Amino acid sequence: MYEKEDKEKLYVIYLKAVMRGIALSIILLLITSLVFFFSNLNQDYMKTIVWIITIISICYASIYGSYKVGSKGFLHGALIGGIYIILIAIIALLAERGGLNFKSYIIMFVMSLIVGALAGIIGITIASKD
Repeated sequence: MYEKEDKEKLYVIYLKAVMRGIALSIILLLITSLVFFFSNLNQDYMKTIVWIITIISICYASIYGSYKVGSKGFLHGALIGGIYIILIAIIALLAERGGLNFKSYIIMFVMSLIVGALAGIIGITIASKD
């Protein structure tokens, strides 16, 4: 399977991928908040926009991670997507101080596994063409 050195390298790749995904989320959320602040857009669209930003960030993180790993893209992509959502849930739990809707986070977790797996396949496809 993976040797000890490869496992350490895998953890670093996962960490970099998830951190890149979170950074992309923060940047896109800041841009979105600025657009909402300076325009008269309806706040009802915010939940949908957050879902879209989450999907884009998971895709980016999973593609990056799978590209760097170079094998089993669906598996690594799904794991990166799952780790991403777990970290976001922990951050949200700490920020909201207890009041979370776990049903929506379970749905987001399943969505992150599926989107991450599909994006991981894209990452492997890109890696195989290099």
